[in-house]
Amino acid sequence: MAGLFLPAVRRHLLPALALGLLAGCGDSAAPDDVVNPIRMHDVARILPAEQALAGAHIPTLDPHTMNDAEIEKAIGTGSHCDFRYTSSGRPVLAFGVQPGGAPTRGVVKLNGSLVALTPASATEGAKASGSLLLLADPVRISVAPDAPGEGEDREGARHREASMIFEIGQNLQVGYRGYLDCMPEPQATSAAQ
Repeated sequence: MAGLFLPAVRRHLLPALALGLLAGCGDSAAPDDVVNPIRMHDVARILPAEQALAGAHIPTLDPHTMNDAEIEKAIGTGSHCDFRYTSSGRPVLAFGVQPGGAPTRGVVKLNGSLVALTPASATEGAKASGSLLLLADPVRISVAPDAPGEGEDREGARHREASMIFEIGQNLQVGYRGYLDCMPEPQATSAAQ
């Protein structure tokens, strides 16, 4: 009689136990499902171009989008321009602008790291007027906005279509069509307010 009872108990208890265990799994979120606000605002580190490119599959490499904290870390605050793939997307290239309009240091995000860029001098092959060249050997990025009279002002920024050419030595040369937004120096706010 005991032999008949045990299989009957197993038949009823095992499915109930399995259902209980499965029901308990639905109450807790997996760590990857929870949005971690700290992760969303992580700032990539700045590396020399050679280190940032180490291990990257160069033929498929594109500049990645950057957040405001990454741009500020690399080029500081003040007047700057951003190149975006789409009019509402995040910047993939940013560079500071002096009061006369000359570019200062720039930044691009490659392979998960920020790469600081310097403007090319006329002797380094800077392009004709209206375009600029930023360098971090072996990376070269040139940006050519559309005609100066074209574009529009949006939220305090000059917004116009532009072309960007991204090069890595002799291994990669790719062009992008997108938008160049140039922001003037932020207005100082009074601490007495």
